[in-house]
Amino acid sequence: MLGYRPLVYFWIAEYSDGSALPQFDPQTGKENRFSEVDQHKLARFGWYPFSQQLAQKVWSTEKMLVVASENRSYSVTLQKGDKLVAYRTGTVKLQMRNGGVEHAETVYVLGVNGKKVLYIDEGGNLID
Repeated sequence: MLGYRPLVYFWIAEYSDGSALPQFDPQTGKENRFSEVDQHKLARFGWYPFSQQLAQKVWSTEKMLVVASENRSYSVTLQKGDKLVAYRTGTVKLQMRNGGVEHAETVYVLGVNGKKVLYIDEGGNLID
């Protein structure tokens, strides 16, 4: 059994100088860490669905199962001084009777602190 929910979105940080840092390198599939995002230079940040090609590269490089989809993308534009809100969240349920673990659906969170924050389900839908 898989010990985690497969990712359906990955992030891309876009900077004011025109450069970008994707969570997964599109050429190699190698993962960049969120801690590498330069928050001071952020101009835009978003959650993007995996293409089949990127999903295969991530699997071959990182051995991480991700799901390709045609979900819509979500992004926010940041102004100087804005604080990004972006993370994944999910629930883990322990099943005491059978000793199992259930991983609930991942929710992708995106917004700007003090402004509207989006909650996106694995199907690409906004949650109220």
